[in-house]
Amino acid sequence: MDTTAQLSANAQQYYNLSRHWASDIEFFKIETVLIRHLLDNYFVRLLNPIHFENLRQTRAKLFELGKVENELRKQLSNHLKQLELVAKNIIPENTRNLADAKGGIESLVSKLAKDFREIKKELFALVERTMTETKLIAEN
Repeated sequence: MDTTAQLSANAQQYYNLSRHWASDIEFFKIETVLIRHLLDNYFVRLLNPIHFENLRQTRAKLFELGKVENELRKQLSNHLKQLELVAKNIIPENTRNLADAKGGIESLVSKLAKDFREIKKELFALVERTMTETKLIAEN
């Protein structure tokens, strides 16, 4: 956006924060692809009945997290569009709406980060157990 200088201090702050969140979401997307590859690479070993239920639950959580990410992307895109329209003086600045949107986005970002950390911990622990078992089997 070329006209951010026309934004109020609050709107400018919301814009900068929104751009930061957009960057975080792109990184989340990259990490999610990596996790899906990890799951694919260890999928056969994780089908072991000992691990299967944990794998199923982790995949379900990852799927649900994808829904949160999609909602976050939609809200963030709408928020940035609103800020751009304000900056171009196409619509008046409504600080209440901007603050409400920021609050909703902030809540989703927090949920996404918290839930994703938990999923990664679960998945990495599961893969680590599988790797250890594979190593033990190979040594015997």
